[in-house]
Amino acid sequence: MEKNGLFEKNNILNLGIVILALFIAFQIYKGAQKQMNSLVLERDDELKKNEAAEEIAGLEKKIDEYKKVFVKKDPGAVIDTISAIAKKCAVKVVSIKPDSEEARADYIKLSFSITIRAPDYHALGNFVSQIESYQDVFFVDEIKINSAIAARAAEGAGKELEINLKISTISYL
Repeated sequence: MEKNGLFEKNNILNLGIVILALFIAFQIYKGAQKQMNSLVLERDDELKKNEAAEEIAGLEKKIDEYKKVFVKKDPGAVIDTISAIAKKCAVKVVSIKPDSEEARADYIKLSFSITIRAPDYHALGNFVSQIESYQDVFFVDEIKINSAIAARAAEGAGKELEINLKISTISYL
């Protein structure tokens, strides 16, 4: 009988050791799981930071490309460009003069006062469209059509419209 008592004591002791080992293993597993979860969160944060850094790098590239477009422009070259567009659109340039130069924080806005003669409104619209869609950046800030000349043009064929425009361009500093 002593063997049975000893055997039962060993079984109970073995069972206690197995339960203790399982408890320790479970605690180790919980610690490893917490560490794994924190590493996953850290990895996700780093991936988000990398995405943001890539987006910033892409924006910096775009800014550099725009800086190349918005280089300081020579007023003479701008006048030549406007004259060439006018000729292409069958519009006569009566006068072009540099108007003002406004220095802003990041760019310079260079304006020109222009007087043109157009055979009709279609030619005027074509000229404005060509100016605003040109590869260099141009803005038509103001258009004034001389009403007396416009009225005469409406009455009789062959009369030209006289238009005063304010056109500006931007140069990046």
